[in-house]
Amino acid sequence: MHLNLVYPGMITVLILLVFFILSIVRIRHRVLAGRELLYLTGQDSFEFILIDVRKTRDFERGHIPNAMNVPFPGCMEYLPTENMFEKIYIYGTSRHQARLVAIKLGITGYFNVSYFGAFRQWKGPVIKEEQ
Repeated sequence: MHLNLVYPGMITVLILLVFFILSIVRIRHRVLAGRELLYLTGQDSFEFILIDVRKTRDFERGHIPNAMNVPFPGCMEYLPTENMFEKIYIYGTSRHQARLVAIKLGITGYFNVSYFGAFRQWKGPVIKEEQ
């Protein structure tokens, strides 16, 4: 008597299950503490991308050093780098806004996305654009 342990389509189901589990794991993003972001921005070399999703006029009034401005909701179509393993940190007007962008990038395929939350919580140095 021959027992066939692999049913037709079982491999396909297992592959889909693995992709589903990986997508759920990627959606969980780390909340970046203020002192951790302050430490990272104080380094001589930057090995991460810092994205400010606030409106351009708010960005010009003051932003975290080395941040790039990609205003929400237009940033939902923006892909910051081709390297899916690049460290990406996001902040915005609110924690919810930053979290939405982090989730979107995670769904798109980025693995190292964290969000700080609201800019008003930032206690470090601020860069102001000349007007």
